[in-house]
Order: sequence, then C-alpha cells, then structure tokens
Amino acid sequence: MSNPRQLNYHQNNNRGNSRNNRNTNYRQQQQQPSQVLQDIITKKTIRGILRINAKQYTDAFISDPDGGTDFYIDNVRERNRALNLDEVAAEIKPKREWKILPECSYLVERYIRALRNGQMPDDNLNEDNQQQQNLSLKRDNKRETINTLNRDNITLTDDIINKIPNEYFQRTVKVVYLFRRRHSMKTAGLLRKMPDNNPNFALFSPMDSRIPRLMIPMNNCPLDFKDRPNDYEKSLFVAKIVEIPPDKKFARGLGDADTLEAQSKAILMENDIRDEEFNDEIIKCLPLEQDNWNIPDEEFSKRLDLRNKCIFTIDPATARDLDDALSCERLENGHYRIGVHIADVSYFVQEQTPLDNEAAQRTTSVYLVERVIPMLPRLLCDRLCSLNPNEDRLTYSVIWIMDEKGNILEEQFARSVIRSCVKLSYEHAQDIIDHPNKEFKTEDFPTITNNYSVNDIKEIVLYLYEISKILRSKRSGALTLNQPKLQYQIKPDSKMPLSFSIYQQKESHRLVEEYMLLANMQVARKLFSTESIHDKVILRRHPPPNSTALQNAIKILKSVGIDIEGNSSDDIAKAIRNIENESTKKLLIHLLAKSMQLAVYCCASCVPDNNYSHFALNVDFYTHFTSPIRRYPDILVHRLLGAVLNYNDNLYQAPRALEQIAQLCNEKKLSAKTCSERSAELYLAVLIREYGTISDEAVIVGVKDESLDIYLFRIGVPLRVGINNLPLDHPRTDYKKMSNNQTAELTIYWKENDPPQTIKQILKPFDVINVDIMSEFDLNMKKLKLTAQLRHPNAEKITTLVNLCTSTLPDNMIAIQQRQDFDPYSEY
Repeated sequence: MSNPRQLNYHQNNNRGNSRNNRNTNYRQQQQQPSQVLQDIITKKTIRGILRINAKQYTDAFISDPDGGTDFYIDNVRERNRALNLDEVAAEIKPKREWKILPECSYLVERYIRALRNGQMPDDNLNEDNQQQQNLSLKRDNKRETINTLNRDNITLTDDIINKIPNEYFQRTVKVVYLFRRRHSMKTAGLLRKMPDNNPNFALFSPMDSRIPRLMIPMNNCPLDFKDRPNDYEKSLFVAKIVEIPPDKKFARGLGDADTLEAQSKAILMENDIRDEEFNDEIIKCLPLEQDNWNIPDEEFSKRLDLRNKCIFTIDPATARDLDDALSCERLENGHYRIGVHIADVSYFVQEQTPLDNEAAQRTTSVYLVERVIPMLPRLLCDRLCSLNPNEDRLTYSVIWIMDEKGNILEEQFARSVIRSCVKLSYEHAQDIIDHPNKEFKTEDFPTITNNYSVNDIKEIVLYLYEISKILRSKRSGALTLNQPKLQYQIKPDSKMPLSFSIYQQKESHRLVEEYMLLANMQVARKLFSTESIHDKVILRRHPPPNSTALQNAIKILKSVGIDIEGNSSDDIAKAIRNIENESTKKLLIHLLAKSMQLAVYCCASCVPDNNYSHFALNVDFYTHFTSPIRRYPDILVHRLLGAVLNYNDNLYQAPRALEQIAQLCNEKKLSAKTCSERSAELYLAVLIREYGTISDEAVIVGVKDESLDIYLFRIGVPLRVGINNLPLDHPRTDYKKMSNNQTAELTIYWKENDPPQTIKQILKPFDVINVDIMSEFDLNMKKLKLTAQLRHPNAEKITTLVNLCTSTLPDNMIAIQQRQDFDPYSEY
C-alpha cells in the first residue's frame, strides 16, 4: 500500500493500527535480534505464528511452544504491525497483566482478598458457585486483568499475585520482533470515500476483518472514483500492501462484490495463490515431442519392467491426472505380491530448472469448486505422467510379498515401467466389492488391454479388498476425523450451482487409501533408515492435540455423558466408534477436530525433539510419496528414494534449506485448504441465496447468554445464532454457565399471542434444534455469508435442505469439483 505511514489509530473507526514501512518504522520498534534470541532461550519471549481472530479482530493468539494454553494479545497496538500468520517473537507480559479467564474472575477476587489479609483461601474455593458465576457474567467479554480487577487501587505485591494459580489466567504477550512476513500482503475489499471527506484519499475496507482499514491515495484509485464514488459501491478490489509506493494503479477491480467470479478471485488473491498460465520458459523444460513422446530406450535398462503385469488405476470417473496404480498376484504358496505404482514425476521435473522452481513455489494444486489450479502444467499432469491405460509410463514401485494376514514378508523399492490395462472408477471397484459373485460383462467396464479379462480385474480387486480390510484393522489405533464434504453440480456455462451432494466414503475409497497409506509409511521408514540421506529426509509429522483445547473438549463431552478415557489417538478413536447417534457423532468429531494441531512437513534433522511421529495415524514415521502430480514434497521424496536406490544423486540442498522448503509447503497447503473450504462455503451461500430460506436440523455446540453456536451436521457448517431478534418475552432469559460436570444451558421464553402465553425452551449443548438458514451479503465482511435463526419449538420440524441435495446428475450438467470424491488435503 502506498504511503501507509499516513494511517493513524484514531482513524478508520478504531479498526487497527497504521502500517509503517517495514524497512524503517517497524524495525525501529523491534528489539535487537541477539536480545530476542537470548530471551527465547531464557523463556522470557516466545517464537510462533500469530493467529488473529476473524470474528474479533482485536484478539490474537500464539500457540505455546511447550503445548500449553495459547498466549493472548489483547489489542492491535501490541501486535506491532504483524499480520495474520506472520512468524513473530512475543515478550511474555508480567502476571498482573495476564488475562483472567471469565469463569475465574470471582475466584481471583477471593484469592486477592484472602492473601491480602495474610490468609490462605478456603479449600472449597474451586467448588461451583453458580450465583457468583452469574454475577461475573457481565464481565465475560471484558479483558480483565489483576490491574483492572483491583478496583480499590490497593497495592498488590508480586508475591501476592504469584500465589494465585496460573490456571486462572491466560498469559498475555506483545510482539517485539518479526522473523518472517508470512501474510500474502494481498487483500480484497471495497473502496469508499473518507469519513472526513478528505479529497486526497479513499478508504479501503478489506473483506478480511483481521486487516486494518487503509488510506489509499486518490491517484491510485480509478480515475472517476473521486467524482463518482457511488458507482463503485459494490465493486470488489484487490490491494497489495507494498513497501515502496507503486507507480501503477493501486487496486485491480475484480467486479461486483456479490458475484461468484469476484468472490472467487478474492479468495485466491487473499491467499496468495498463483493463478497464471505456465510461461514458455517452464514449458520448454518438457519434452519437445510432446504428442509423440516415448520412453527412451536406455531408460528401460535402468528400470524394473512391469508392463506385462495386471496393473490398473482406481480413480474418480472424471479424473485426468492418474498418478497411482495397484497390482496384486496370488502366489502358489498362498501369499500375495502387491504393488503400489506411482507416476515418476521427478523424471520430468529436474532439479533447479524453471519447471522445478515454479513447482517449488506453488507446492500444491488448489481445488476450488469450479476448477483446479494445478501445481504442474496440464501437459505433464494429464499426459506425460498420467498412468493412462495401454500407455508405457515411468513409475516408482513399492512391492510387497504378504501373507493372508497382511504381514509384510518381503519388500522391494524400484523405479519401474508399467502399462496400465484399465482405468477403473471408484464406482466400478465398488460394484465388484458389492457383488463378488456377479458375472460381469465386458461392457460393464472400460476397455481392458494387455490380454487381461473382466474376471482377472474382478479377482484382483477382491484380493486387494480383502487384504485392505486386514490392513485397516491393524491400524485400529489410528484416528480419522472425517467431516462432511460437499460436491456441487453446476452449469457448464455460468458456473452457477444447481445442487449439491454429500461425499460418502465407500469401501473402494478405503481400499485405495490403505495401500497409499502403507506405501507412504514404508517409504518413510526406508528413507529414515538409510544413513547416507538421513539428514535430508522429508517427513510428515503430526503433533499431539493442544492439551488445553483437548481437555476443554473432553470436559464438554463429559458434561453430556460422553467419556474419553485418555488422550491417545486410540482412546479418541474408540470414543467415536462407540457413538451411534448421527448428530452426536458428527458434533463429537467437529469438537475434537478443533483441538487437533495441523500435520506438517519437516526435514528430519531439523526437528529439535526428534519427535517424528504422526499422532492421527499412530505411526512413528510417515511421509508423502503417492501424489507427486499435486504435491511438491512427494517430488522431493521421490528424489530421495532415487538416491537410496542409486538412480540419482542426493538432494543438492542443505538440510536447513530443505526445512525452509518444508515450511513453505506447510504454508501453501494451509492456504490451498483455506481456498478450497471458502470456495465450498461460497457456492453453498450462492445456492441458498438463489433458492431462498431453507430449514434443517442443527446440533448445539455451545450456549452463551445471548447466542448459540450450532453445527449443521449434515453439511458440516458451523454458525452462530443470536436470540435478540426472536419474538421472546424479554427480558426473561436464564443463562447457566458450565461448571464442574454440569453443562451450560440457556432458557428462553417465547411470547405467544394466540392464545396469549409464554413457552419455555431450554437449550443445551448436543440438543438438536430446527433452524432457518439464509444467505445474505454482509456489507461489513464484503462477502456472501450464511446466517441462521432459531425456529419456534412448536413449529413443524421440517428440513428443506434435502431439496438442494441430489444423488444423481442431469445429463446436461457437470460436477466441476473433479476430485472431490476424495479429499485432496487428506493424509494419503
């Protein structure tokens, strides 16, 4: 943004701080790097990623590196111009400035009174006192500290304060150093006149509430904006925050703010997704004879030739980038030879080429509802690397000899050449699994080549399926938190949504998943056990859940009679399996998923505690090997495996450089996932806007004094429902906070006129309620959003959501979300 130093705190409706030039004023307020590093060692300062609350922009958090409760930053100034997802150092503030947890303010007051009089608090201090909790309810939304709580201005020594239990507080910090700017520095929003009618500037109001409003020099606005600002009232712009005033126009118009196209562009720009065609320099890295390319003769001598084997793909029916294939043979001794064959993308993506550099910057394909933004050129994804039937293709193969109990007796890793004999869809494989005794006809499947028959394919699918069930049972301690995923049916021309369907994972999906997971696990073990590359191994690790968040979730679950005996993935998985009620199980998964940390890529030698394990999968070592067409870490893993097999040299990068690449992959993966989720939310909002108000059941996640947090469990959407606009007999609402083993509850009283009466409704977590769901354009957030309203308890319990849901697709329509019958951001 040009000239950001002209922003002042008193401007822009108190929406944040000024944005000084990062090379000057920002650094003037930072500590020296040497002092910061010393304070991190002595634990006076923490290092972490800043997370700003999208619903309350003044609140920000940093995870505790030691796994405790998040650190809290309670105002914009103390973020020191850091933006969401920036890596910062933050100084821990004195305990007297820590935030008192709302439910503990009364307890802290009692502690202060007792300690000030030289007494120790009563033993029963922690027992529930509902009356006092309700008295302190009015302070729930304030940022209470020891200093603000001390209304009598009595001197409180550090000795007194330090005797108050730490668990009554949330520790507070202030940013003192910016290690790395991870924010994309791009944002979409609306352009407005300045509130004071300053003719030299316009006010830019971002869609993302976590970014302060910005003053834009008028010469960087559209030429006629100064005279005709109302013409741009609903036009969406995207701005890039820069260090040096740009010479060109500041903001690029995206179109009307409430259109699909403009909102989709904004999603990509805000998440810094590269959405341009691959340039000629990149395309020149691919073989010149692209249409008639054949594997060079000398390559066959370097590889295992598997072209005569019965190998085939199982993918979505619309998939074009086929990067994995399976094979299985029943041996004479009753054992099985099972193979996982993955496209050798690293053969085409050579190190330190423009193609490699571009892939390393994108790091992942991005899956929107209406299209996919590929990591690699389509020529590579769909043709040269895609394991299309009856075409010779270069692969990496992992081959096992297994007994009938799924035990691995022998294992082989090799570069190979395969020739797939058929492209099966998940539906084809599922048909075989569902009808093992059916006599299938040739026309029931796509063309089968290499002299194999329908019966050959059927037999192998059933072999693979039986072994996959055994492999899955061996992973009983693994944790799967699958939440509902929507697929949209849209018009080919306008891309407008017509309906949606809910993805159902079937046995054919689980079959493929098991072998991909096994291949990833075994490749990780192979690489990690090889000393020559040990320091450069790229792993996928998943830290245990945030202990405080998990305990809070367990506390909520316990209050409604759901016990989780322990914190391991096995304990959590067992609790989920024991729940039969659909809404309860889905809410349980939703709550537990919120406590989970993100799985991350890392370079093995850069993990300080040598904790490489993957919590959800419950394994010691894991990596990503099976999707090199859409994930850059898989390409790195292929190169490492090639070095182990003496096909190529070790990676040229040093471990620290690889760790930086891994961190970029983590950032880009999160951005891609955010885009995918926001795209799905956008299409749902557009669909409901076109249809009108719909009704459905929801389950209550939590209750507050004036609102409910709900979860639309059929479609996996969380919303907040206010009660202020309901026809209630005000001010008659009763709110009881959660305490000990008692769940929170909100009692509301509906006002009836015919006949005149009051109807009482008690609302508690895990209750199923009926709501009306609407879609509207939020002028503050500058985007379409879903809202919900509680239906009267005596209203007919209906669900019109099903009217938008379809299980079949009209012939003249297409499902654009090509690979959403699998999760592109899953762990395999």
